Amino acid sequence: MYSDDDKEVDMVELGTKIIGNFGAMIPLSFGKVVTIETFDVGPRDTDIKVVWDNGSHTWMMESEINDAVGKLSPIGYYTEEAYYAR
Repeated sequence: MYSDDDKEVDMVELGTKIIGNFGAMIPLSFGKVVTIETFDVGPRDTDIKVVWDNGSHTWMMESEINDAVGKLSPIGYYTEEAYYAR
């Protein structure tokens, strides 16, 4: 879950709603997490697959989600909770 106090996020789960913000002239993208893969090959972040409402998909690292919270530029990927809490 998103915590406004310390800007931390617990692990993303299947079905988590994701919002992609790519800049002022591009509409928001809405999707959900459909795959979570963790490989035991050392200190590596979890891979997340998000399927967008338009049918396309994006693979991203879990650390990319909510990474822009509290930063000057709002461009990035957010959980629905974190996006609307900012």
